[in-house]
Amino acid sequence: MKISTFVLRAATLTCSAALSAMPAQAASDGWSVVPYIGLSALSDQSPQVFGADDIVNGDLDVAVDSGFTAGLGVRYDYEDSRWTSEFGWEYRSNDSSTTAANGVSLPDGNYASNTFYFNGRYALTEGRRFTPWLGGGLTWIQEIDLDSENSDGERSFSDSGSIGFQLMAGVDYDLTERLYLTGELRYSSLRSIDLSEEGGSGQVTDIDYQPATLGIGIGYRF
Repeated sequence: MKISTFVLRAATLTCSAALSAMPAQAASDGWSVVPYIGLSALSDQSPQVFGADDIVNGDLDVAVDSGFTAGLGVRYDYEDSRWTSEFGWEYRSNDSSTTAANGVSLPDGNYASNTFYFNGRYALTEGRRFTPWLGGGLTWIQEIDLDSENSDGERSFSDSGSIGFQLMAGVDYDLTERLYLTGELRYSSLRSIDLSEEGGSGQVTDIDYQPATLGIGIGYRF
């Protein structure tokens, strides 16, 4: 799935949900926990590889399929405020296939990351069962890796510690006083990442990791 098509469809769904807002009791202030799952879309990559034992130096063509994400967020709704803070963890995985500069194909691969993030969210309405919101924040990669495999074996390149940003839009829907559904469209951007070969001296350079997520979760207020 092309990332532009993914974003357009997800934005349409998000806006439609927001427009159907209906009156309800205002959400409680305080802490909530939100496990979630979602679809992951990521653009194809064109990094460069150098120094790997069995991959020729030069450009790589990494074709990335749609994938999945799963995570856990902890939110705090401030009293008498539309602002919410959110801290969370997320795992993301997209299948991939890689072609080296000399045409050698590495058809079986995986592009995955383990990240932590801190966001702020602003509610666009108050006192409604449907609450549309906008948000943004920072994301930190605990680990990102690109695995590729063919009949000669598997190669893995990884990195950690990169920092980027996120932009989000979504809606919350109150089921009860404590339980609520939440859905969001999120765009993350971490640029110019260099991956080091595990067990070797090679490097994959100039990775722009910019995934889009369409996620749904269920929150519980304490």
